[in-house]
Amino acid sequence: MPDSRTHFGWSTRSAKLWIADGLRAGSEGWDSWLENAETHLERSAQMCDGVIGVGRHPARKVQVGGLAAVWRVNHHGGLLGSVLKHRYASAQRLSQEIRLSQRLQEEGVLTPRILLGYARVHGMFWKQHLVTEEVPDCQTVFAARKDRNALAAADALLDRVANLGLWATDLHPDNLLWQHKEQKCWLIDLAGARLLGRPLRPQEREARRARFIRYFAKHSGEVPTRFQPHP
Repeated sequence: MPDSRTHFGWSTRSAKLWIADGLRAGSEGWDSWLENAETHLERSAQMCDGVIGVGRHPARKVQVGGLAAVWRVNHHGGLLGSVLKHRYASAQRLSQEIRLSQRLQEEGVLTPRILLGYARVHGMFWKQHLVTEEVPDCQTVFAARKDRNALAAADALLDRVANLGLWATDLHPDNLLWQHKEQKCWLIDLAGARLLGRPLRPQEREARRARFIRYFAKHSGEVPTRFQPHP
């Protein structure tokens, strides 16, 4: 049974399932999801037949609880990524990401609502799955890099999360979504990010901003004027 203090809480020795408040399980029920979430997600992904994002591990479109959603499998980054891939020693990173998302939403940061989190033991390691509600009618800030309003909103969001003390090593223009019609900028993919409990220091802000800017240069060959250094 779910923990009465939170909307997360189904678990066994080999699986953990987090569910958003009010999400419908469908005919199979959450007991079935606790044991077979990977199968349910794969079946839904095949029916939706959509891929979102870029890179080695793009996300896939699914339907969960009657809602359009995005399914991502967590993968290690950096030097260990090619070795460990999606294998984790525990479900802790997924749990931290879910709680970080809630905290950021409480602070007014636009980040997609987490519908479902699932971790399952495979052999000696855990595999982590995250399903978030799809943000409609959007494109990445990188794709919208010619839009001055998108860049201004992204710049403001970088300042906002830095003031909140968010340390996100993978914060780049393809991890921000821009809704042109609503003029809103969303932060996605919080895997490995954390709140430091204080605003970022000037050197830390500069390091995160420099990485954000390098992404433009690396993948498009130029840096938007807004992010170029002033003479």
